Amino acid sequence: MDEQFHKIDRSAAAGLIKAVLDSGRSALDEWQSKALFAAYGIPVPAGVLVRTEAEVAAAIKGMGGKLAMKAVGADIHHKTEAGLVVLGVEGIEAAVSTFHLLEQRTAGSLEAVLVEQMVAGNREFMVGMKRDAVFGPVVAFGLGGILTEALGDVVLALAPVDDQDAREVPDLIKARRLLGSFRGYPPVDRAALAKVIQAIGQMALDYPEIAEIDANPVLVQGDKPVAADALIILSPASVTKQAGAGFKGNLRALLAPRSIAVVGASDDVTKWGGSALRNILDGGYKGKVYPVNAKGGIFFGCQAYKSLEVLPEVPDMALLAVGSHQGASMLEQCGRKKIPAAILIAAGFSETGESGAEAEREIARIATEGGVTLMGPNCMGMISNEVQLHAVGFVSLHPPKGTLSFVSQSGNIGVMTTNNCQRRGIGIDKYASVGNEAQIGAVDVLDYLRDDPNTTCIMMYIEGIDDGQRFLEVARRTAAVKPVVVLRAGLTEYGSKAAASHTGAMAGSAAVWEAVARQAGVVTCTTAQEVVDLGTCLAYLPLPQGRRIAVVTQGGGAGVMAADEVARNGLHLAELPTELYASLDKLLPPFWSRRNPLDLVAAAGGDVGPRVLRAVTECDAVDAVIVLSFVGVPTSATDDRPVTADGEFAGLTSWENSLLSLVAELMESTGKPIINVPDSPVRGSVFDYGRRYSPIILSSPQSAARALDRMEWYAAHRRSRN
Repeated sequence: MDEQFHKIDRSAAAGLIKAVLDSGRSALDEWQSKALFAAYGIPVPAGVLVRTEAEVAAAIKGMGGKLAMKAVGADIHHKTEAGLVVLGVEGIEAAVSTFHLLEQRTAGSLEAVLVEQMVAGNREFMVGMKRDAVFGPVVAFGLGGILTEALGDVVLALAPVDDQDAREVPDLIKARRLLGSFRGYPPVDRAALAKVIQAIGQMALDYPEIAEIDANPVLVQGDKPVAADALIILSPASVTKQAGAGFKGNLRALLAPRSIAVVGASDDVTKWGGSALRNILDGGYKGKVYPVNAKGGIFFGCQAYKSLEVLPEVPDMALLAVGSHQGASMLEQCGRKKIPAAILIAAGFSETGESGAEAEREIARIATEGGVTLMGPNCMGMISNEVQLHAVGFVSLHPPKGTLSFVSQSGNIGVMTTNNCQRRGIGIDKYASVGNEAQIGAVDVLDYLRDDPNTTCIMMYIEGIDDGQRFLEVARRTAAVKPVVVLRAGLTEYGSKAAASHTGAMAGSAAVWEAVARQAGVVTCTTAQEVVDLGTCLAYLPLPQGRRIAVVTQGGGAGVMAADEVARNGLHLAELPTELYASLDKLLPPFWSRRNPLDLVAAAGGDVGPRVLRAVTECDAVDAVIVLSFVGVPTSATDDRPVTADGEFAGLTSWENSLLSLVAELMESTGKPIINVPDSPVRGSVFDYGRRYSPIILSSPQSAARALDRMEWYAAHRRSRN
């Protein structure tokens, strides 16, 4: 008869796992699994392992109350379904009878019977772990028992799970009410539950041979969690990939070069080299430009050189607008010339299959051995308004200078999003199209931008991540000091297949990605429009310190729509004090709404609207303000302001300018975000009035509410980690 679980310690666990694997088995039995649980401080029921009728009788004498008896064997895993768990056993006679019953039901596969004290608990949860191919050990917490599969109310967290995440994860399940006082039961000891969640993750990190862990159910006895069942599945191949260090290249030379060579340059703007050279010159690049073409010539007034070797100086960066078959030789020339950075535009590498992947590995080797920091291949170039470099081909991209940076694994999405910023007047600091990431990848650029003083917010488009642990580490460090907004694609089966054919990167599952983003503090979105909206708000507005929203509107219908969006996004309409209503009564007609949303019944003209906005924003009961239909309102039936081809007002009236100037002033004085939604479309989204924050115009109440929800989530995440 084996003794209770606490006899094993962690130092013996490695030997136990090795012995099980050496025996050809793929899992620890329940006794062994619970022994390992106990070694990590996870509470388990008091139990004894018995092999004979005599041992059963001896065990029962030392255990009182109702017992659970479970079959144990190398090939016995799903015991409940096979009738190999018998509950409520009382007395020696019943225990001996149950022992023989389990012998019969296992048909010779029984090795022992686990006799345990019954756990008195009516609330069932589960804690488990499974390894993700990209991100490593992922811990799961949710409803347990049969409800795990029936309802799927489970939340994930990547290991290691820190104290804050371990406390937060249980609150994220839909059935979180069960964790509090419920039907006469005391609230669950949250510290004890957090320790179980952390221990499961740590076990997986300590023993890479562990492929899966399943503690289901975890019953709440009194207020303490107890693992009533346990299963640990092993695999020699389950080795966690440690976070890599990333490529420590010269990203300064890549993203803010003082001089640049354009290889493949010409005066033909229908070709990549010609259009890129034209864009660089039109963008007003501050550094020196060296066109390189084997035939020489003069392009757009610039003397071309026949090779990199004959350049009068060593440029910081070479933009390689050459075919894929020339990529390797050009990178060798860059290495010989000691050029610190290069961008290879050409496609035809890993996205095409194994032969292309081999060619891609070769150019990465050449670049690394030559000391060249390489971005690409299969990319669209880059923009750096730090040095006014607009090194993109085929499209005329000249976004205004700002503090928002964008990193994209897709050239198409990158150009589309940057063009969106340009059209809306949203300032960009840097745009990097990383392509196939042969050497430098999106995470490397993110790591660089963390310490870039010119960037206040980083947008990313990601289709796949190869080193999940490194992404988590870099994203977490970056989000601790500035916002990171990620548009993540390739999460569905169809999307992941499309991403693989496009970039060859590993996508990972949607549920795991949600956990990664939450733990890192990354703001997520699902559309290209939203990534710009969120990035703009996070770059140019103060962060809200709560979820209490005031809606100030010129018309009732827009206010009703905004109220719905506030509720849908988990925000709250601020409960405004009677003193505020009394002060507004003196400004507004007697039939104004006198509730939030504050419908000013089209009476915001003159100084009324600005005075109302000041009073509402300065109210202590308000954390953020949505302003509807104050801008973009035709001043009369004969409003002759220019209208763009897109149907937008091309400018602001003097009253609108004055209002937005007040918005900038109020945001600076109160630290509260104010988002404007126009009555009719207005050209421009960001308006600079020389203050710390800049007024923002978004297209709809939905966009405004969504932005405030994500901004407050990020602000709360930052506060919880500081």
